[in-house]
Amino acid sequence: RCLAFRCPLHSFERAAVLTARGRLWNSTFLEEFLAVTSVELIVRASVSVTSSIKNLVLKDASTQIPVTIYLDPGVAVAGGVPWWVILLAVLAGILVLALLVFILWKLGFFRRARYAPPAVPQYHAVKIPREER
Repeated sequence: RCLAFRCPLHSFERAAVLTARGRLWNSTFLEEFLAVTSVELIVRASVSVTSSIKNLVLKDASTQIPVTIYLDPGVAVAGGVPWWVILLAVLAGILVLALLVFILWKLGFFRRARYAPPAVPQYHAVKIPREER
């Protein structure tokens, strides 16, 4: 990716030195170039000056520098999480869930709501024999 830098040079005598520094993070190197141990970058730079001075001469206005980047052997490549850690986490999650359900059950969270019977008066039927009717 190319970046353009613009900076004013207010006063310089006969020569000016421009220095550009870059940094490639080790994690970026591991993410982008996992299968290789080194990468060669070619850095290209060119300088242009816009000025009102007529006799301004630029020597070496463009340059090309190869940079070789090696993987740091001290950094271990992440291999993922071991299977026993995942199993332990799943068992701990199930245990916490079972404990939560047990506590809610003891507190009566899962009982059905019982409604009180309606306050309607109860009448008991009495059979009257035919002779008395």
